[in-house]
Amino acid sequence: MDPVQALLNLKADIERIASEVEREKWQIVPKVLNSTLFYVTMTSDIDQESYSLSLECSDYPDEAPSIKCINLESMDSNDPNAWPSCDGFRPPPAADLCLNISREGLKLTHPNWQNDTRIAWDPSGNPIWRVLAALQDRINDKVKYHGRNK
Repeated sequence: MDPVQALLNLKADIERIASEVEREKWQIVPKVLNSTLFYVTMTSDIDQESYSLSLECSDYPDEAPSIKCINLESMDSNDPNAWPSCDGFRPPPAADLCLNISREGLKLTHPNWQNDTRIAWDPSGNPIWRVLAALQDRINDKVKYHGRNK
């Protein structure tokens, strides 16, 4: 996909969910996107731990974003403490998300997921909203979330 079109698509979808971003208290940086890479910080309702994630949406909305938890100070995704202990989040050395909302989960870990229409990436509607909501839901789930990775 043309990177300019991917950026325009991403900007439009993030603008459409501005009220939800505010309600959830997500911090998106930069506020005005100038590339398909952005960062979001979200907080677990369970223990008030905050996590920062990088999302690279280079083929948005056609492909799922690459998602990594990062230490915002060092911008390091290989910092184990930047990751939650949570089902689907694989801290270093894997440092990826084994979920059907991430490029890593769909292409590297489980390429067969793309053949199952129930869990394959769906580019329709507002996929970035579904990704962010799914991430927040996961760190708010008392069964799947177990605090910060130590």
